[in-house]
Amino acid sequence: MQEERQQRTERTSRQRDTKQTGWQLVAVQSISCVAVILIVLVFKLIGGSAFSQLRDSFNKSIMSNSLLATLAAMIDVPDEKNEDDSSVTQSSTQESQSNETTSTQNSSSDPSSTASETNTTQTSETSASTTSAVSSSSTAVATGGQDISVQGKVEYAPAGASFVPLKVNRLAIQPLESGKVTSLFGYRKNPITGIESFHQGLDIAVERGTPIAAMFFGVVNEIGSNAGYGNYIKIYHGNGIEVLYAHCSEILANEGAAIRAGEIVAHAGSTGDSTGPHVHIEVTLDGIAFDPAGIVDTGYYD
Repeated sequence: MQEERQQRTERTSRQRDTKQTGWQLVAVQSISCVAVILIVLVFKLIGGSAFSQLRDSFNKSIMSNSLLATLAAMIDVPDEKNEDDSSVTQSSTQESQSNETTSTQNSSSDPSSTASETNTTQTSETSASTTSAVSSSSTAVATGGQDISVQGKVEYAPAGASFVPLKVNRLAIQPLESGKVTSLFGYRKNPITGIESFHQGLDIAVERGTPIAAMFFGVVNEIGSNAGYGNYIKIYHGNGIEVLYAHCSEILANEGAAIRAGEIVAHAGSTGDSTGPHVHIEVTLDGIAFDPAGIVDTGYYD
């Protein structure tokens, strides 16, 4: 009998200790959360640069964690329509800049280009057939952009661009509900100047005012306007990837704002060097322009 009483007493004391420990843990976590909330509110009430620095640090910490950005891109989608539009799942590997500078090149048939073969980036045999200047159409073609100047057409990308396919491990939201591709990534005759140049992005003709959606979760890195791009917005998506949308009629997001995948950030227009309403999409990795067709499903805009 005494042994049974001792066992019951031990079990009862253990249960009490466990309950006390659980309540203590909850209390500590609650106090910590309240303290963090109070600190943020104090910063916000103070205003000025303190709250801006706190917000920027929070955004940078989010974007430095690719796993968190990936989860946010997959989970935080505003509506099912945009989710259904994203039809391409990208693979998880990325080509580095160092790989392309050490790879072999296919020489151009132009004798004047042989002297610069040792300084070129990786060649793609298929790039020559996919760099048509503007798709043929019975209607006026809407295109434009801020191209890279080149000295004659060659079969490798100039400095600041690459033909190496860019692949990401996130599901991209289609940036436009509809449209028509009017100019691909690569060499073309500039529609404004008529000079041979290198188009750093992808042009999709749309109606003026068409909503432009962010393809991934990210942070607005820059908004502005210039003669080439017109009104533009740059969104940083982590891991060195940045997407620019140009020739906008209106920018809706503020610089430094955290953007959800599928969120409308601008409206299409024809500002800057442009022959008509369209969206210029430019994708860069560590400052190097890559073919947006690696992320944007161009077949969707035929």
